Amino acid sequence: MKSSIKRVYIEITSRCNLNCAFCTSGSRQGSDMDPVFFESILKQVKEYTLYIYLHVQGEPLLHQQFDTIMDLCDAYGMQVQLVSNGTLLSRHPALIDHPSLRKISFSMQSIEYHSKDEIALLKEILSFCEMASQRKQPYCEIRFWRDDQLEQKRTENCLAYLQEHYDFQSSDRKNNYAIMDHVYVDFHNTFAWPSMSLPEISRHGKCLGGIRQLAVLCNGTVVPCCLDAEGNISLGSLHDQTLAEILAGRRYQNLCQGFHNNELREELCRRCPYRQRFDQKI
Repeated sequence: MKSSIKRVYIEITSRCNLNCAFCTSGSRQGSDMDPVFFESILKQVKEYTLYIYLHVQGEPLLHQQFDTIMDLCDAYGMQVQLVSNGTLLSRHPALIDHPSLRKISFSMQSIEYHSKDEIALLKEILSFCEMASQRKQPYCEIRFWRDDQLEQKRTENCLAYLQEHYDFQSSDRKNNYAIMDHVYVDFHNTFAWPSMSLPEISRHGKCLGGIRQLAVLCNGTVVPCCLDAEGNISLGSLHDQTLAEILAGRRYQNLCQGFHNNELREELCRRCPYRQRFDQKI
């Protein structure tokens, strides 16, 4: 292992079966990452970290060769986190058997954007969580947003069902509650995606993007964080360069040096509301 990178987001698909308002509406065409190309990424990422997140945008369970993707993660001993809307769990009955699957987060804020009965979907998710709890793998997180989403009827119905059937025990994380062993309900703050169309917030500040994390978009573009869904800060393409070459490149080095010096040298970073969370923490 080398460098300070702790996790890498790999967007195995940019396609989704839902059209949620809170996701950024980008210009990229939806596609799946080829498993052969994915394996070539794994070989390189493993030199830096074992922790990968199969998500930037898109629904990972929609990938046409998702089981092959997970088999590769198993073979390389990776520690995988998934973020899913949960609607396609029935397509992948063997998901829970993958030893590389460390954690799965179910984004319940998407409950308002599909036609499936919300309690039926929640019960399907909970069935998976109960199996995971018995096996003590993977960790499961049922994630809600703390503000406006909680005022919507379907979300309220799901919360009422959970509160009726499970005891909420405070965990060691803020706004996070254990409802069974290895299974948590989490309340996240909403956030705005950074965009070049937003006004500039500041030219000074810090971030962990590029320093502690990287992301690889479905088309092979490497970006410094999981919020650069459009590839505005393209550090290079893994179709043309190795990851080591990209991290040795001028743009990556300049970005990281800027953060260390409290300078935001990329235009997108200057327009990122989420980045402000790190100014007082680093």
